[in-house]
Amino acid sequence: MFGLFKKKAPAQPALPALRADQLQPRIKHINFLRALQAAGVPPDQQPSHAPLCGELIVTYAFDLPDSFMMATPKLVEGAGVSSAELPGIARANLERALPQPQFFAKDGCNVAVTGDDLEATLLLVDGLWGSMEAQVRGNILVSAPRRDRILMCDSADPSAVATLRQQAQQFFDEQNDPHRLSTQLMVRRGDAWALFDGQ
Repeated sequence: MFGLFKKKAPAQPALPALRADQLQPRIKHINFLRALQAAGVPPDQQPSHAPLCGELIVTYAFDLPDSFMMATPKLVEGAGVSSAELPGIARANLERALPQPQFFAKDGCNVAVTGDDLEATLLLVDGLWGSMEAQVRGNILVSAPRRDRILMCDSADPSAVATLRQQAQQFFDEQNDPHRLSTQLMVRRGDAWALFDGQ
């Protein structure tokens, strides 16, 4: 009888229907995963991820109408996507959603602007870098100091390389928040990024 007066536990909000076409890649610093681990988030509740280059990793999320939801392996599987299919599907979705980047030159460096804090994800758009390789004498160098900043220059121009380092540090230092990434310089080799070891 007394059980009739007990309050019911609040119902957990139902997850929205998740689809493969909502998957998007995001660039993060490796400390993002370390922070989740330190907070006790179990591995199966952490987002699917893969290394990109040096300190940077690619994580995955579902792009919902009013938010992003971390794409854990279980949620990805529930959307009908295998772990092997995930990178290709997410990149294709990104390229469809990504605005055409605009480029602005300064002191031998180029800054790419897309809006919506998507600049760092340009690292994943292979076609963009393939078309730019024909325009440089050396290799393409880039830095992604923040999620909304990506800088690039020609490795054959020492002055531009020095400017790239300086600008990357300035953008990185402008605000200490979860959106800053890394001052590392990366070089385009084939269809992948590697750490630039030039001086």
